Amino acid sequence: MSTYDMLDHGPAPGSDEDAVIRDLLRIIADQIWWVIGIAGCVILAAVIYTKIATPIYSADALLQVEAQNANATPSQTALALMPSIGAMHTEAEIEIIKSRAVVEPVVEQFKLNFSVVPKTMPVLGKISAFFARPGHPLGAAFGMRSYAWGGEEFAVDSITVPKSLEGAQLTLRVLDYGRYELSDGFGERILTGVAGEEARGNDVTMFVKTLVARPGTEFHITRFNQLDAVATLSSSLQVSEKGRETGVVQLSYMGTDPHAITAITNAVAASYLKQRTERAQEEASHMLSFLNSELPRLRTEVKKAETALSEYQSRVGSFQPTQEAGVYLAGGLDYEKQIATLRIMRAQLLQRFTAESPEVQQVDAQLAAMTREKARFEDHFTTLPSSERNALALQRDAKVAEEIYVALLNKTQELSISRAGTIGNVHIIDQALLPSQPVRPKAALIISAGTVLGIIAGILVAFCRRTFFTGVADPAFVERRFQLPIFGAIAFSPEQARSDRLLSAARSAALPAPSSRPSEVRALSAAPSGITRLIRPRAAAAGQSAGVPVGTQTVIASGKAPIRPLLVKTHPYDTTVEGLRGLRATLQFGLIDAPNRVVAITSPAPSDGKSFLCANLAALIAESGKRVLLIDADLRRGRLAQYLGRSPNGGLTELLTGQVDLEVAARATGVDGLHFIAAGAYPPNPSEILTSSRFSEILARFEQEFDLVIVDTPPLLAVADAAVVANIAGSTVLVMRAGAHNEHNLSEALKKLRRARARVVGGVMNAMPLKSRNKYGTYDYAYAYTYSAADPLNPQAPRAPQAPQ
Repeated sequence: MSTYDMLDHGPAPGSDEDAVIRDLLRIIADQIWWVIGIAGCVILAAVIYTKIATPIYSADALLQVEAQNANATPSQTALALMPSIGAMHTEAEIEIIKSRAVVEPVVEQFKLNFSVVPKTMPVLGKISAFFARPGHPLGAAFGMRSYAWGGEEFAVDSITVPKSLEGAQLTLRVLDYGRYELSDGFGERILTGVAGEEARGNDVTMFVKTLVARPGTEFHITRFNQLDAVATLSSSLQVSEKGRETGVVQLSYMGTDPHAITAITNAVAASYLKQRTERAQEEASHMLSFLNSELPRLRTEVKKAETALSEYQSRVGSFQPTQEAGVYLAGGLDYEKQIATLRIMRAQLLQRFTAESPEVQQVDAQLAAMTREKARFEDHFTTLPSSERNALALQRDAKVAEEIYVALLNKTQELSISRAGTIGNVHIIDQALLPSQPVRPKAALIISAGTVLGIIAGILVAFCRRTFFTGVADPAFVERRFQLPIFGAIAFSPEQARSDRLLSAARSAALPAPSSRPSEVRALSAAPSGITRLIRPRAAAAGQSAGVPVGTQTVIASGKAPIRPLLVKTHPYDTTVEGLRGLRATLQFGLIDAPNRVVAITSPAPSDGKSFLCANLAALIAESGKRVLLIDADLRRGRLAQYLGRSPNGGLTELLTGQVDLEVAARATGVDGLHFIAAGAYPPNPSEILTSSRFSEILARFEQEFDLVIVDTPPLLAVADAAVVANIAGSTVLVMRAGAHNEHNLSEALKKLRRARARVVGGVMNAMPLKSRNKYGTYDYAYAYTYSAADPLNPQAPRAPQAPQ
């Protein structure tokens, strides 16, 4: 069997990666200007965005949070167990930085609780502002006096509004001589004032510091709720720890004004430092007050203990303690110091908590445990003489009281120095500096991303146009996608297009007035059963006379000059004709194993050039010495008679209905070896006529008399006639117009042929553009022009037209 004998044409089950890449590259190459245009538009939009987008700057400050007060040195005494001042975690410090106590003073300092913006025209206002000088307002463009066009100077020092107007947008309209008018969102006037003076009205107080603007210019003023303003600034602050457990905190703030954000960042850092310093000083003051209240009592205890020890020594005399007594004295000192420390801690906690609080109860539990430990320790030394024990106890009490008193006295001096200083446990390492470059938009990144996205968008658009909006124009793609051999790619013929335009113009100029309804002619001879015998003879084409029924036969008028001259006769060296010659040779190989010599030529839709291809191909095959019969089986819109200069009447319809004989219907043309059967009259039931057994019998008889029978069928997707003819024909050729059908159309056409059990031997890509980049395009046709440019038997003959470049 021939390699072209394929009964099942459909989408390929799969394609390799190389084929997919080639298809994608071919799609991009075919629509390169679309890709470049879309990519250029996206890149241009990215560049414009980077130019007109408001730049955002960022200011950063670096803070250090120490674990404890640098002035608090560890002591070996019991007071070293007391809580150190200002010791907090970094996470807590970050929350303090964003707290209302730190942020609110900054809001008040920089007047962040209200906003003032001029009323500007989108885009145009920003462009005009580039050409304005501060203090020199531009005139109103397009008569829009309420808009600010650049050069205005307007500053509000303070504004207070009632609760009902908080968050509402107020409108300030500039009057003459520095006056202004403030109104609410409904246009109701609230107050009027003069720049430089405080204005009051309707519970609203406002002080306009600077006002340089053209009369009629409007500004929008919004007074925010104080809590909302503080929350807005707090949420805008970016506070994070640098590293892990480093105590170094970075404070960042972003905005459009680099000077403003730098000042605000430093103000927040200063406010936090001030808050932490004041807190440290407050803690030191509380601790100092407590220690000052404890010092007199401890001083009295020291004197009392020293007096008791002195009296005992004067009464008993000095003694030398034994080794056991020394151990008792050292251990007792440790217990007394710890007990004294816990008592001081309890007294300090009672200043902030109640006796039932968990903190105080925890210290009470420690104090009770330490007392029990001391009692057990003293039980080990009950064997000591009472005099020695009393002396040792007095000695211990005196030393403990003295050490506690000295430690508290030193701590009091340290706290006095710390309270007098201004340094807490927080330090500003780096203050925020004025940023020179915005953090966004990043021009290089946006333009690079726009370039990549533009190329991707261009490729996607090209792919979508190729898939959904642009028809298939690549024969190689059809062969690979549908496994359909392509016999040839016929180039678009400008000469044929010119002839078609002239024909259309001539028809429009000679269009007759509407005539009466065509008469119905009843066939005189018997027609096959099931076929209506009521047909409408169509009007003769221009320059031709209609056939007139006479007796039982239809007399066919003689031939006239063809309305559509055959391109193979008028322009034998045309690129299209060379493609048809290649199709002729390829088709002959495809018909070797055909069951009969009937070839059905069809197309998915009208205007695919199927009739043009049938007429010229039949003429070329006849020129090669074969006897060819060309049948116009389009019983709805058959026009093959226009190419051969024959009457359209007395054709296939009349032949199938018995009005004419085979010898009369198959009439000669002006081409040797080529006979032609026109479509004839337009019947109301063409599908029923074509499905009759008479049509099959007629084709079988013509097959015996001619070397090749070419049947021009109606479009496949329009009517069912083509499927009927394709089922009878031994070979079927599908004609596709380049760029006219998408993949779905071709798939449906092949599916319809497969359902009709047609033997589709191949396809033809018609009207290929001469600038096509595939192998069926420019290069083959360029060679054809070069080879046939002159007649080798007559070098002086006119040269054929050259292919367009």
